[in-house]
Amino acid sequence: MVALPRRYKVLLLPALLISTALLYFVAEYHYQIQNALSYATRPLWDSPEGPKEVIPHYYAEQMKMDAATCKLHGWQERPAGSTVKVLDAVLMSSELDLLEIRMNELDSVVDFFFIVESNATFTGLPKETYFASNRARYSKFESKIVYKFLPGFPLKPGQTAWDVEAHTRNTMTFLLKSHMQKSPSGSKHLVIMSDVDEIPSHHTISLLKACDFGSSIHLQLRNYLYSFEWYIGPTSWRVSVHDWHQGSFYRHSQSGDRILADSGWHCSYCFRTLPEYVVKMKGFSHSDRIGGNKALLDPKRIQQTICTGKDMFDMLPEAYSYVDMLSQMSLQPLTSAVGLPLFLLEHAEQYRFLLPGGCRREG
Repeated sequence: MVALPRRYKVLLLPALLISTALLYFVAEYHYQIQNALSYATRPLWDSPEGPKEVIPHYYAEQMKMDAATCKLHGWQERPAGSTVKVLDAVLMSSELDLLEIRMNELDSVVDFFFIVESNATFTGLPKETYFASNRARYSKFESKIVYKFLPGFPLKPGQTAWDVEAHTRNTMTFLLKSHMQKSPSGSKHLVIMSDVDEIPSHHTISLLKACDFGSSIHLQLRNYLYSFEWYIGPTSWRVSVHDWHQGSFYRHSQSGDRILADSGWHCSYCFRTLPEYVVKMKGFSHSDRIGGNKALLDPKRIQQTICTGKDMFDMLPEAYSYVDMLSQMSLQPLTSAVGLPLFLLEHAEQYRFLLPGGCRREG
């Protein structure tokens, strides 16, 4: 056996230590490394999802939703005397505050609010039934609420959070169909399909109720993070409104290539308390973003992240150009609260945490 020269023996131990540490780091943080490489190169190989045909949106205060307004948007007014019911359908997690803002914003144009809620997250973790436990808070809307409790369960071998989410959305489809069967013959139903934190403006829904926009249309929303202080851009597109027909189903995916510009607000991760952030991070379909890094769930870190507008998972922005990526990495806080939901501004003290300068959270 050939003996190694002394200078190689001196280097061998540090090399082994460095290699071991490197292997441990890669094994422990492989998810973060994989995502960093993927997101950093996304502008080179990917293009944005969503509808491409943006329809200009015309609106001013006290504007009438009539034939002239429909014509501005390239549509025809619905026939006089036609019965149009608007159904707002959401899956409930823990967003009690945003649900209250949503219901007040849409109350004048929505006929029924459909809510499906489970006692488990999409990842199978037990959770509180927030709506059922706080239903009295929404008593002014009680005659419009159609509620469905969906029993949750731990994930089975081979089952994913995406499977549970799909099952939950199918439950909403059956709930909507069951309700519509009780409607008078000839009734037309417009169904808003969105998450609780994706809030269409009431005048947008009033426009779609008055005008024949076709079988479905997506709504472009102003995208905010943590509150209405951190504005990302007009990038939210998954909300859609459907003229329900025999083959319709409840979805949160692209259903067409048309989208109505500037139609509301998407306030992502806009929770009142720090524990709600932990529940969201561990319980939604993208919970694998934690990637074993439990430090991401530290309340002090979460609070600092909210007040600086940084990514909750310490990830790069999901951007499709390097210009957008750089701008989203250094968001600037807004000082304007113009054009936000009326109920939010009328109850500004109650919802201070959602307004510019109110980044501190409870708990």
